Amino acid sequence: MRLTLVISSLSSGGAERVLCTLANAWCAQGRRVTILTTHDGGRAPDYTLDPDVRLVSVDPLGSGLKQQILVSKRVRREIKSNPPDAVVSFLNYTNIMVLIATRGLGVPVIVSERIDPSELDTRPIWSRLRRLAYPWTDLLVAQTSTAAEFYLQMVPGRVRVIPNPVFELNSDPGAEDAIAIDGPTFLAVGRLKPQKGFDVLIRAMAAVRVREPDWRLVILGEGDSRTELEGLVKELGQTDSIRLPGRVQNPWPWFVAADAFVMSSRREGFPNALCEAMVAGLPVISTDCPSGPSELIDDGIDGLLVPVDDVDTLAQAMLRLSQSPDLRNQLGSRAKRILTRYQLPAVLGLWEEAIADAVGGGASDDI
Repeated sequence: MRLTLVISSLSSGGAERVLCTLANAWCAQGRRVTILTTHDGGRAPDYTLDPDVRLVSVDPLGSGLKQQILVSKRVRREIKSNPPDAVVSFLNYTNIMVLIATRGLGVPVIVSERIDPSELDTRPIWSRLRRLAYPWTDLLVAQTSTAAEFYLQMVPGRVRVIPNPVFELNSDPGAEDAIAIDGPTFLAVGRLKPQKGFDVLIRAMAAVRVREPDWRLVILGEGDSRTELEGLVKELGQTDSIRLPGRVQNPWPWFVAADAFVMSSRREGFPNALCEAMVAGLPVISTDCPSGPSELIDDGIDGLLVPVDDVDTLAQAMLRLSQSPDLRNQLGSRAKRILTRYQLPAVLGLWEEAIADAVGGGASDDI
C-alpha cells in the first residue's frame, strides 16, 4: 500500500513527532510512504525518518494568498503524478488545503485533528472553508472522545478516536542532555505560551515553597512567553527555586531525575508530555482541561486532576505530593500502566482499521 502523509513542517511538535513515528512504522511494514511538507522553508526534519520514507517539500517560499494557491497546486500535482492508496493530512489548515487540492482525484483522504476544538481559528474565512471542505473527507481522526463529539457535527458517521502512541524515550542522555537537578523537583514540559498555564504553575510553586522550601520547579521548553515568565519568577522572588533551561532534545533523563510532574495547561489536544511522565513512573498532577487529561488520568488512582487556572488548588495538590512519599510512590507505580493502553502496536492497529475503512468506503464513527 502507498500512503502520502501531509503536514506543514516536521519541526519540533507533538503532531510532527506522531506523523514521523507512524511513517517509520508503516515503512518498516513494507509500505511505500511519502511525506509532503507544505511550509517548511526547506528545513530538515527535527525527527529521525526511515531512509526509505520519501520526503517532498512543496513550499514555494513565499507568503500570503499567492503562496497558499501555489502550495495547493503543488500538492495536487504531486498526488496526481504519484497517486497513493490513501492520503493522511495532519492539522487543521493543512487539512482544509489538502481536501481542496485533492477534490475530484478519487483518492481517499483522512484528516487528523490534533487540537481541542476550542482552539480552532474562528475567523469567518477559515470557519467557512472548514465547513465547506471537511464533509469531503472520507474519515476524520480525533485524539479524544470530547473532540470527536464536536467534529461529528461536520462529518456525521465518519469520525474515529485514535490517541497518540506512548513509548519510552531514549534513556541514554547525550552530552547535550546533561542535567543537574538539585533536591526534590517538580518537572513541567511544554512550549512557553499562555495555553500551557505556566504562569499559574509558577504562582502555585511560590505558595508551595512557603511550606516546603527544599522543593524546586523545572520547566522545559521554549516560546514567546519566556520574558514574561522569567519576570514573574523574579517578581515572586523564586529565581533560586524555579528554572527554565529551555528546550532539550531528549527530555527522558529529566523525567527520570524528577520527583513529580505537573501539567498546568488551559487546553490540550493530546498531552504527550503527560503521557511520557506517566510512562516514566512519575506521580502526575494535571489540570482537568479540555481535552485529554481526564481520559488519561483516573483521579486519585494514577494521578491528580485539578481545575484550570486555580492557583490555590494546584498548590494544595503539589503540597500533597511533596509531603507524602507514599502517595508519590503509589501514583507513580500505577501511572506506568498507560504504556499498555497506548503502546504503538495498539495505536497502529487503530490506524490500520481507519485506513482500511476509508479506502473501502465503510467508515463509521466509534462513539
